[in-house]
Amino acid sequence: MQKQLDAGQKRVDGLRKQLDHAEATIAGLAEQAARADRNSAQARSILRLNDAQRDLLSRVDAMLDESRVIAHVEQAIAATPLHTDPYPHIVVENLMPRDFYDLLRKAIPPAAFFGDVDPIKQNLKMPIEFGPELSMKVLGFFERVIVGRAIVPSVIRRFDEPLQAHYDVIFGPAFRERARQLAQSASAGRVMLRRPGYHLAPHRDPKRSTLTCLVYFAGPKDSEAYGTDIFRVADDREASYTQTYYPEQNGSRCELVKRVPFRPNSMLVFLNSTGAHGATIPDDAPAALERYSYQCYIRPSQEALTELIKDLQIGRAHV
Repeated sequence: MQKQLDAGQKRVDGLRKQLDHAEATIAGLAEQAARADRNSAQARSILRLNDAQRDLLSRVDAMLDESRVIAHVEQAIAATPLHTDPYPHIVVENLMPRDFYDLLRKAIPPAAFFGDVDPIKQNLKMPIEFGPELSMKVLGFFERVIVGRAIVPSVIRRFDEPLQAHYDVIFGPAFRERARQLAQSASAGRVMLRRPGYHLAPHRDPKRSTLTCLVYFAGPKDSEAYGTDIFRVADDREASYTQTYYPEQNGSRCELVKRVPFRPNSMLVFLNSTGAHGATIPDDAPAALERYSYQCYIRPSQEALTELIKDLQIGRAHV
């Protein structure tokens, strides 16, 4: 009798393995089919948009005037007041020349080019390597020239004083000037597409990021309500780890101080030091709502930062 039971169990185990294998095969085929559909949608979009934007493409090189755009961005950032409550930040209006901003909006590719894991929270990593010709040219110019050559150096100059105070806290006054001289660049650039149901709890970005930049790609009819929330953190403390820090998960209370409006051609930049920020698009927002923005971090190279921290630890060991 036991032998029969054992034999029956073996057959059941064998069938279970066959079923698991079949399910894995079906899942793999479904994933391949979804990927093929996505690739097909992207290819059709490229052909359609390249044809529809042919006239604009013939004029786009003349519209990408580096000196004019850089001068406009530098002036806009320099003229923006620096707010310190609850932490250092600026909100830049009319960041780019209006004609370039309109061109940039037209260059945002369809949703098929964004990540497809979460339909509420989709990202397009920059620089893009595959997309409509206008998107490749204009978004490439935006990140290489506007972000790299205009926003990064201008923001570093605008935040010079709070950055020095931040370096005093992180590295100590003796290492302030060395930290100040670290070359900073943009990293983790991405165009973000958010839809109703999106919620990002109050948090601070990873410690390796000195400043966070958010450029709003709002349209003229978009609601300003879905911007970025800025919070004061009660009993704020230094994060005990290097990744994204959620104060509420560590027992701190977050108080909403202001909501930066989701306004066309504007940019929020803040020092990633204290406090927190977040964003919400409620479930009952219009179903067709799409919120586009660009985010990047400004930070020193990992090698330079590691070397500074190593020397800092050696210096403290000799105190």
